[in-house]
Amino acid sequence: MDIITLFTDHIKVFVCETTPEVNSQRQKLLTVLSRARIEAVTAEPNASEDAVKALMQSCKCSVHILGKQDFYNQDGEAFTLGAGLQYRVAQSSHNKDFKMFLWNPFGEVNQQNKYINDIRRDIVDNTIYNANPSPIFFVEELRSMMSTKSVVQTQTEEKDIFFIYNYLDQETAEGIIGMTEDVLTLTKLAVSMDDYTDYTDYIQKQLPGCKACIIYYDYAGEWAVSFARQIWKDNGGKSAKAPILLIGNSAHATSEAHAIFNHVLKTAICEVSLIPLEIKVFYDKVTGKG
Repeated sequence: MDIITLFTDHIKVFVCETTPEVNSQRQKLLTVLSRARIEAVTAEPNASEDAVKALMQSCKCSVHILGKQDFYNQDGEAFTLGAGLQYRVAQSSHNKDFKMFLWNPFGEVNQQNKYINDIRRDIVDNTIYNANPSPIFFVEELRSMMSTKSVVQTQTEEKDIFFIYNYLDQETAEGIIGMTEDVLTLTKLAVSMDDYTDYTDYIQKQLPGCKACIIYYDYAGEWAVSFARQIWKDNGGKSAKAPILLIGNSAHATSEAHAIFNHVLKTAICEVSLIPLEIKVFYDKVTGKG
């Protein structure tokens, strides 16, 4: 079976300039977009309106990161900066085929004006507001709204390992999958964290056909811990037929994040090249071969 993902479209998004206090959030967002294989387009600093418009016309949506400075109102502090110009160009490009995403990673600070409240209440057409501080969750909402979803396969397959990971971690996951498949058979699931996808039915059909479940993560630690807890509960807890291993790449994983699973399910943190070996050791132990 091939890796299963619900999203098939290529997404091209224009990431607008920001006011200085949110530059670091913009850089984090660009990194997550790259890892999610979403093409991010940016304009050169001080680019003209015509240049910005030409770039934006090649994209399906634009992203505007809100900080403490107002760039979307004529009397705003940053209206004349690049963030303001690019916001106005996006508004002029705005139609049923082009969406605008307003990301407010700082929550509700200084954003209590009528325009933002109208967007939050979905009164403004094709404009989406998101106040989640995590760029990972923001990107997943963007992907879910900009992509066409395909149908998840539901047939049960007999395999050694059910290997689950977040789509954002695909780059390192593919290397682990390739090495693990040399010695074990795998059912693979690439998960997207949008609010509209329910993987429960698919996972419940696949787990009984596998001898062990691996939940792997690299950057997507917030997702992995929550997802592992839910799978463990949905599939019988300590009495689940397929034991679960939550394993993180040591480049980003921390033992503190795994503390809630003490005496509940097996967790591990490894250097990425050693993870296939750790999976094999776990498999041998739970199947009585080790």
